[in-house]
Amino acid sequence: MSATLTDALRRGGHRVRPCEHWTVQELLELQRRLFNESEAELLQIYDVAKDKRQRRFANLSAIEMHWHEVNRAAQDEALMPMRRDGLCHEAVMWWVHHLSTKVQKRLRFEGLSVPSLPSKHHVSTTSGGSSAKQLVLKEYKLQVSCQQCHTGKIADPDEQNAGLSPPLPVDAAHPGRERVRSCDFQNKPPCGPCEGLGGRRWGDGPEEMTPMTCEVVSGPEVPPLTNGSYPALAIGRLTGDTRWPLSGKYDGHGHYQNISGSLYLGWKDDLMRMRYDFPGLGSQISIQSLEQASRQDVGATVFLSPRDCSCDASIAGNMHIQAFEASDPLDPLKLPADEGGAAYLGRVRVSLDGDSSLSKRTAIADHYLKWAFHFLVDADRSSATFGLPLRLYASWGVRQVFEGWQVKDPTEVSPHVWDMPQNCTIKSHACSVFQKAASVKEWLV
Repeated sequence: MSATLTDALRRGGHRVRPCEHWTVQELLELQRRLFNESEAELLQIYDVAKDKRQRRFANLSAIEMHWHEVNRAAQDEALMPMRRDGLCHEAVMWWVHHLSTKVQKRLRFEGLSVPSLPSKHHVSTTSGGSSAKQLVLKEYKLQVSCQQCHTGKIADPDEQNAGLSPPLPVDAAHPGRERVRSCDFQNKPPCGPCEGLGGRRWGDGPEEMTPMTCEVVSGPEVPPLTNGSYPALAIGRLTGDTRWPLSGKYDGHGHYQNISGSLYLGWKDDLMRMRYDFPGLGSQISIQSLEQASRQDVGATVFLSPRDCSCDASIAGNMHIQAFEASDPLDPLKLPADEGGAAYLGRVRVSLDGDSSLSKRTAIADHYLKWAFHFLVDADRSSATFGLPLRLYASWGVRQVFEGWQVKDPTEVSPHVWDMPQNCTIKSHACSVFQKAASVKEWLV
């Protein structure tokens, strides 16, 4: 993915010099220049939204003091590549997100180069060691964190911040329930097999839910029987609830509503396709090509309601069907589990909390965690849905309980499932991706 992003910089006309050809001192000089050229209006947007792209330091003096401290810790020759690579990541982020297009053009005309994004990820092999190593490692993690969101560049500032709340304080009424409501990679000790699964919710707090019944079958020392993935071609029904607005952070102001509908998955050839149907409300069809993903283009989504139809650029790139596997080919970072990467928490026996007889049953499931999302996969070899998703949950996001999976190409059931109706209003050129996936004969532009 780093190579893809670097290619995108070159295609945009930017002068790119390989990161390994830069010295730390050259990168610091570049960052000084970029710091002074930054667009105040953009920085204000990031500050208000608490966006990960916001400045970490208020002024150049503060950041130079910080540089001095980290550079002193990175004197060990073995740490210098990590220090350099972290600065390359951060310089590219500043160039792309802190400068106006006008300033970028002027700096290109002046001959200014930017570094490429490094292909190596240092975190998983450099943990432990001296306090100096830990300081350099901490700085590096902060500098590369933006890549976690780069299967498509999210344009809406309200949707860009993937930051999480710190672990909840101990629940006074029921100690331990706070770890049932919310448990992610930040929690110490790490999440157990029955933690982080939540339950039916009517508010944001630990006491504003009915915990799902859960019993530990085995811990992560016993290997999973399944993969942390969705089927590439399938149709499933879902019930549960969702928070409005979706968030990774606790604020006590969430509103919850029940959901019931169908999920269609169509990962085939070079197209990633996903459709939700909610009876009485409408449908949402999202398509993203691998070529679009390589350009950080989020693809397009058709919104169908009983009254109208429109197509616009998607809010984010399509959900990865292998998101909960450590080997997910679309994950650019592949972070270790204790930094938010995919983790297997163990096997559990749960009473599913869906809204139909098929989704209220007792099930044996493998429990996976990535970032703040908990994913249960049927691990009962005697079950008709063995190896298929049972439940997806995020503390202040969705709770989806799946049932009735049909593992087949959705077009076998509904030939036009991926088609965009001809009367749709086209709001973005990204919608052209539907030409590859649907049988629309007349294209509106």
